[in-house]
Amino acid sequence: MSSSSAFRQLRGHASVMMALLLLSAHTSSLFAQGTTTGSTPEDSVRAVELSRGQALLRADTTALSRMIADEFMEISRLGTLRTRADNIRDIASGVLRLTSVRYDSLTVRIYGDVAVLQGIADNTGLLRGIPFSGKIRYMRVFVRRDSRWQAVAMQQTTMQ
Repeated sequence: MSSSSAFRQLRGHASVMMALLLLSAHTSSLFAQGTTTGSTPEDSVRAVELSRGQALLRADTTALSRMIADEFMEISRLGTLRTRADNIRDIASGVLRLTSVRYDSLTVRIYGDVAVLQGIADNTGLLRGIPFSGKIRYMRVFVRRDSRWQAVAMQQTTMQ
């Protein structure tokens, strides 16, 4: 093989690799938004959950507001009831500040326009200036509205 044909072949491989890299980056971005047309509904729910974790770390209440339905209700790890307004207010004011959010064992079941996500979260942060950390097992219920998933309910239980 001549050096010029070897160079063309190498350049062709580099072009293919670059195209795959760009496609991968674009797909990852769409996946994180939960809007890929090729992903399953389960993948879309997981993507919303992962985006939620990133929004919590950035204290991005605008993004969180889109992911949480107006009627959202949470049963906290302490057994208290918390609304969407409670969650958004605590994040916006800095009462709750997360410094690390890690998810494990996320499973999703789809029931028409309802999805139930279960998993384990290992979070660290500050609540009213007091450090916290630890794992919770949780369940979040989503409803699909206007082609996007919104959380309507959540329950957490502290893990030992």
